[in-house]
Amino acid sequence: MQNNVLRNITFLTSINATTDIVRDNQTGQLLLRRVTAAETYPVLCAIAQVQHPNLMAVLDVRMMHDRCVSLCEYINGTTLEYRVENGGVLPVSEAKAILCQVCDGLTALHQNGIIHRDVKPSNVMLTNDGTVKLIDFDISRLNKPMQTRDTTILGTEGYAAPEQFGFAQTGARADIYACGVLLNYLLTGRLPNERLYQGALTAVILQCTEMDESKRFQSAAELKQMLQGRKINRRRTFQPLPGFRSKHVLPKILTVLLMIVWGFVLLLYLTGGDILYGHGIEWTMGHIKMALVLLLFWSALPYVLFGDVFRLSEKINPDNPQNGKYVLRILGAASFAVGVVLLLFV
Repeated sequence: MQNNVLRNITFLTSINATTDIVRDNQTGQLLLRRVTAAETYPVLCAIAQVQHPNLMAVLDVRMMHDRCVSLCEYINGTTLEYRVENGGVLPVSEAKAILCQVCDGLTALHQNGIIHRDVKPSNVMLTNDGTVKLIDFDISRLNKPMQTRDTTILGTEGYAAPEQFGFAQTGARADIYACGVLLNYLLTGRLPNERLYQGALTAVILQCTEMDESKRFQSAAELKQMLQGRKINRRRTFQPLPGFRSKHVLPKILTVLLMIVWGFVLLLYLTGGDILYGHGIEWTMGHIKMALVLLLFWSALPYVLFGDVFRLSEKINPDNPQNGKYVLRILGAASFAVGVVLLLFV
């Protein structure tokens, strides 16, 4: 850190009550001068020792009049919050690329025992050359292995992991939780509890935002590896069958009852109602063909297609699975029509 940076600057303008834009008189470089609570001094000193392209550089840190004063890199660009609010949600490929850079920045922090604790769209900047930078280390903390919980409860609602609210000490996996929420925001413009993204990255978001931190990705590097590869955690990739995806029991019971009723209706149709009178059923080849047509085109195919059982929508349109679901619904309706045509020739 330079010893004379804070003394050799020229004030240009204020961004808010705690942040000014200044110029380094020696280099002509634009910088941010930030005034924060004295408690931020140790962690900002630690961050100043970490040099990484995906982190806002902290160039100098001082204690002045019982306040922490720091000089930080001035970044030309926009926040992800501004990008989504003004440009709309991002395609999967762009969201993955951005989050991979966020993971790189977090890995650099975590390797130095620093937890960001406030990863959110307004604290991630996209520079004019496409580089992603994590900013705002005001509530970052140093990892303390012997401490059972945080002494101060801080974080942004929706992005803060449960342990940030006093349940345990905040560790690196709290930042993983926030990454999952951030990824969901980039893809939907909403928090996961408001609207969970449905698509190829759903499993990643769900694993990031597990309430139990031991079930999340264990590091930012592991999360990045998952984003870059095609192998999503198999524990989370199983797509529950339609009717059994709710967390509540009642929809599952109703689904089972509906299946029983539908099976009985098909049986009545095949037997001409004989089953109601206890008459014996003689299965001819025509009955068998009709049963196969009904089960395949009136039951199995519509169930698979309308329910997106095998995540076919993601294969049809990886960037926007919702469009893929529209295609599946058309194919599901077509299966009924094909079934009707085939029955005419059975």
